[in-house]
Amino acid sequence: MKRLVRYEWKKIWGSRLNQLTVLGCCLFLLFCVYSVIVQTYAVDEKGNSVSGMEAVKTLKELPTVQVTQENVEQFMQKYLDCTENPQTNSRKEETDFLNEELYGTLYRRNRDFFSLLMTNYQGSSRELNMKEVFQRNMGKDFYKSRSEQLAIELDGFVKTGMIKENQKDYWLEKDAEVKDLKLGNFQFWKSMINSAGWIILIMPLICVGIAPLFAGEYQTGADSLLLTMRYGKNRLVRAKILSAVLYATAVYWGIVLAYAGIYLMIFGPQGGNLPIQAYDTANPISYSLTMWQAVLLVVLLGYGAVLCMTAVTLLLSAVFKNSYGVIITDFLLVLIPSFLYESAGGYLWKHVLALLPSKITEFRFTDYLAYNVPGRVIGLPAMLFVVDVLCIAGFILASGYAFKHHQVNK
Repeated sequence: MKRLVRYEWKKIWGSRLNQLTVLGCCLFLLFCVYSVIVQTYAVDEKGNSVSGMEAVKTLKELPTVQVTQENVEQFMQKYLDCTENPQTNSRKEETDFLNEELYGTLYRRNRDFFSLLMTNYQGSSRELNMKEVFQRNMGKDFYKSRSEQLAIELDGFVKTGMIKENQKDYWLEKDAEVKDLKLGNFQFWKSMINSAGWIILIMPLICVGIAPLFAGEYQTGADSLLLTMRYGKNRLVRAKILSAVLYATAVYWGIVLAYAGIYLMIFGPQGGNLPIQAYDTANPISYSLTMWQAVLLVVLLGYGAVLCMTAVTLLLSAVFKNSYGVIITDFLLVLIPSFLYESAGGYLWKHVLALLPSKITEFRFTDYLAYNVPGRVIGLPAMLFVVDVLCIAGFILASGYAFKHHQVNK
């Protein structure tokens, strides 16, 4: 068995098309990593915008701030005092009633904190400016207001048909676990989450490598010989499937660990224990996760999607008589869902669309999709896990059956 797996492994990597595809994809992803680093943005202590390595240095100096009721009220009061002081205020609403200097050093330097306060005290409504919001909510409990605004947001989702009433209760229970928010530097973890969309490039790359596993035997006519051999219908089939899974695993984790290593060297590991709510302070997030847990979840969901497409490719390879037909079909299966939008349909459309492998690139912690299963409600990550396991097992078994029972020399 080991020899068969090793032989199939060498066949996959021996393909010149596959070698060029892997090389081209890796070079492009290196350019993407470079672009992420160059476009890193921060605001220094003087309120000036900096980018690139200078921004990285500035971000590393950011302190971790606990979001307590005391800190919230001190922050709001400091801002309101500045808007009342003739030496620091302004009549311009676009600078939030602060003069240019203080707008840079106070607001832009602490944009995430201001954004978090606005989201938790006003929600998605933008009827009031920041000064009015702070004046009306001074002294109001931060975390209680956060829960109230989320309930309003979820009520809107129920009215628009995005979620059901019991799913709203599910998210409120999940959100009750979110406590002790903190803000600070988490650039490495942020870049890892943002880079999850690159899986759209990894999927076709893996499909190109494993497309000829069964279809290639049809093209050369070797299938009639292989299926008459002693192990042609059992060990050989298992070896092909196992080598495909190993190839997909090696390529996916090799690429992920490569760009993760580069990010880690540049940005450092700071912020791993910050809550995921720091990732997007402008929108509510009800997952009770730290940054490192969120990154782990994202890369595991990506891995599940890759294995799902691997299983689909194996089935196509066992059914099609030409590997190029498999590759073209795979590319269509990956690309077409990218042009399908949730807004184009209703409840069922959104919930089915989110489960497609290539749609994992659009997974967001700010989404509130949930699924009713017998006896309980589960979130999108749990549903993706269930669907991936079922699809992987089903398509792999079907591919083995299709190859072993196809009509030879037809």
